[in-house]
Amino acid sequence: MNFLRKLIKNLPTFLTALAFAVAVWVSAVSQADPTETRALPQPIPLEVIGQNPNLMIVNDFTDEITLTLLAPSTILDQLAGDSSVIEATLDLSGLTSGVHTLTPQVNIGLGPVDVVRISPATIFIELETIVEETVPIVVTTTGSPAVGFQTTTPELSSEVVRITGAQSFVESVDQVLAEVDVDNATETIERTVTLTAYDAENNPVESVTLNPETINVTIPVEQSVGYRTVGVKPVTTGELAFGYRLLNIFSVPPTVTVFSSDTNLVESLPSSVETTPININEADVTLETRVTLDLPEGVNVVGSQFVTVRIEIEAIIDSRRFTDIPVMIEGLGAGFDAVLSPENVDVILEGPVAILDSLAPESLLIVVDLTDLGRGVHTLAPEVRLDNEELTVESILPSAVEVTIN
Repeated sequence: MNFLRKLIKNLPTFLTALAFAVAVWVSAVSQADPTETRALPQPIPLEVIGQNPNLMIVNDFTDEITLTLLAPSTILDQLAGDSSVIEATLDLSGLTSGVHTLTPQVNIGLGPVDVVRISPATIFIELETIVEETVPIVVTTTGSPAVGFQTTTPELSSEVVRITGAQSFVESVDQVLAEVDVDNATETIERTVTLTAYDAENNPVESVTLNPETINVTIPVEQSVGYRTVGVKPVTTGELAFGYRLLNIFSVPPTVTVFSSDTNLVESLPSSVETTPININEADVTLETRVTLDLPEGVNVVGSQFVTVRIEIEAIIDSRRFTDIPVMIEGLGAGFDAVLSPENVDVILEGPVAILDSLAPESLLIVVDLTDLGRGVHTLAPEVRLDNEELTVESILPSAVEVTIN
């Protein structure tokens, strides 16, 4: 009983001491790790949850928030370095179509922390019902086919497209286009085309989904009545210079489009038309010239009336054997005599026929160089010295001669 009385009597003193001790401890902790109010340096991503799959958000809204927190400085430092423990959500659970004002919810997996401020504090969300509509696909073309050609009805891999999206966006779609470039086309066009939805003012509607997103488009391109595409046949007169041959002949362009008001006249043309004659008499180099076409009266060419004809000419290559050509000596030292065996050799040369036929045997120079050689018997290879770079030495018979120096 006396103990209980003493305890009750001293209880105020005990509580006072306890409070003082707690205060001292809190003060010590606060001094070591003071509590601060601080804005996080990085924004926090905002995750939308609970959205009805039959509804779509149709307005732009911020997808991140900034936070001001109250916490010990060590906690704030940790969160500033790694904010992954902070979760920010925008809960759309149970919401129907319309405009809603929502408050972001913040959950921090580290404490103690108090959220002092969220910016923005409220977010407006507009929800609309997702609808689907099927509309026809319209093919449009850009550019124009080549002169004398026209496009006909296009063929599509799908004639319609399903549009899915928020009701207001789907209702704003005026048409879905498949756009194809036909500029300068001369044959059927086959393309895989991406579809695009447009509103009544011809602005793209990007907030809808198209199924299919692409289609295959085939646009037949046909020749217009009175027009015809024909090949170009170059015509030449005369004979090339002796020793030369025709390597190739072609025109640029290789075909032309012709037209006439008399459709029968155009249809009666052969598959190719000739150029006016090109004189190649005695030609020995490649030629390039502009010429007109030899067309019936009343038939004209679309565009330029000229074509460029290139006539490629090259020398005919052959070989000739020149016999008993004397071997000349050079470089023999003073006071020495030299005897060759044999004194004459045969030479086989290769080159253009015209040059070989005009080459005189006495014009050939074949030498052996005795520079720095002394007395004795030496076996040396003769050298053929040619002035014409178009000629090459195939062989020398014999390939070596014996030289005796006395």
